[in-house]
Amino acid sequence: MRFLRVLLLLAVWSASAAPLQARRPLPIGVVFSCGPEDSMFRSSEGGLKRAQSELDVKITSYLCNYNSAEYESTVAEAARRNQLVLAVGSPLAEAVDTTARAHESTDFVLFDAKSVNPGVSSVLFHQSEASYLAGVLAVRLAARRNSRKIGVILGERGEKTPVMLDFLLGFEQGAKDADERATLLKRSVQSWNDPQKAKAIACAMHDEGAQVIFQAAGLSGNGVIEAAVEEGFYVIGVDEPQERLAPGVVLTAVLKRFDLALFDVISARVGGHLRRGATLHYRLWNRGVELSWTSNALVPDELHRELEGLSYRIVDRTIRVASCYNDDGTFKTTLKPLPPELPAAEPGKR
Repeated sequence: MRFLRVLLLLAVWSASAAPLQARRPLPIGVVFSCGPEDSMFRSSEGGLKRAQSELDVKITSYLCNYNSAEYESTVAEAARRNQLVLAVGSPLAEAVDTTARAHESTDFVLFDAKSVNPGVSSVLFHQSEASYLAGVLAVRLAARRNSRKIGVILGERGEKTPVMLDFLLGFEQGAKDADERATLLKRSVQSWNDPQKAKAIACAMHDEGAQVIFQAAGLSGNGVIEAAVEEGFYVIGVDEPQERLAPGVVLTAVLKRFDLALFDVISARVGGHLRRGATLHYRLWNRGVELSWTSNALVPDELHRELEGLSYRIVDRTIRVASCYNDDGTFKTTLKPLPPELPAAEPGKR
């Protein structure tokens, strides 16, 4: 598997400029749309630490804390001070495309979105493949509580964002394949950074009968986990192994391996293989997306085995998971975003 991933990287990043000639460490600016407590940032840390340790680079991180007013100025500052700018988070897409036009000598890579600027490289995660497995898991665990109701709580802009829509497509398909009579409740927090609002939504969703809730809502998702601890329902997390936050209620997490992708891209740039405008895809087969399985007795062994078998069927295309992306990484414009079922609950109201 590792050999196959190396071949993929060489194919995608080849035909680039010569390796960096300067003897000083390559200055890299990593801009995050999120803050330090967000699961996306924590998922990225390992890859950056590894790059700093193993490669001749100097990495500076810039955190925007989901303040959209700072996106463009922060990306521009990173571009002025570094030769490689890595923008982590789909909210940064517009700022990257604008800044890259003014800094043609700087390499830019956008993570979690497809750039419209032909000079910007992109990294996409096919999260629908892993969220399909999460949908199956949710239905199976809800059934053990004599329920067919599960839920999903998404972040800002909900289903209208490609990343959020991709999460939802896979989760819903997996749930329906597991039980066509399953009921999926869908809500949007409309913020990446509002745990209290997410908690209120989760409590209201549980009141409606949802026994398992999948949250993909950034820092807001912590509120869903808090609600699960108080109310006693199960949660599926996102981006990092969130079982550690609440071992008694968090079943697993849909991982997007930002750590792996960041190290791969930095290695490619140091080695002279980074090709501008290329798109690198992370899927189940190259472990770019997957479910986390830390020591968790909540998921029975037979269900582990079922999900592992489904993973192989997704990899060999026996199961074709719906996606919001075309093969080249562009968004399927013919795909209609799914509207929210109900307005978000107000904090404190059940």
